[in-house]
Amino acid sequence: MEDFIFRGILWAALKVALFYYFCRGGAWYMAWKEIEHTADVGFEVETQSLNDLFIEAAFALYGVCYGDISVLRGIRHGSHETIMIDGIDLEELMVSWLNELIYIWESKNVLFIPLHVNVKRGSWHLEADGLFAVYRQIQLPIKAATYGGLVIRGEPRPFLRIFLDV
Repeated sequence: MEDFIFRGILWAALKVALFYYFCRGGAWYMAWKEIEHTADVGFEVETQSLNDLFIEAAFALYGVCYGDISVLRGIRHGSHETIMIDGIDLEELMVSWLNELIYIWESKNVLFIPLHVNVKRGSWHLEADGLFAVYRQIQLPIKAATYGGLVIRGEPRPFLRIFLDV
């Protein structure tokens, strides 16, 4: 009796499988599929001022990409540049800042080393003075800074937690 029930269940399962196979043009159909997930990497920064938060976020980004960046803090030669970025709020300004640094690396093969950053609250405008420096020892390419999991505050102690798409 048990063998008869087992064969009935097996036959029903086979009919369902064949139905889905032929109704989908000969391709097996599933309601879900596995997709690859690229891991993100993140960092946290805490500083005394909002301006320093943006400078340290740049060095944290470079630390993730390049490993040991102690030599970067000592760079004082290179092409002097100014970067200006606008945002609608603090979150957008930070993500735009980091993505601009990634873009500069990808398009010009140089790093922007921020020497001075001025963030205007309310209008959320950033002006950064710094140097373009050649630094080619990339260890982990970053695609973009993301809003997923972003935590940023300007006061009382500026703090940033951000994740980068690798």
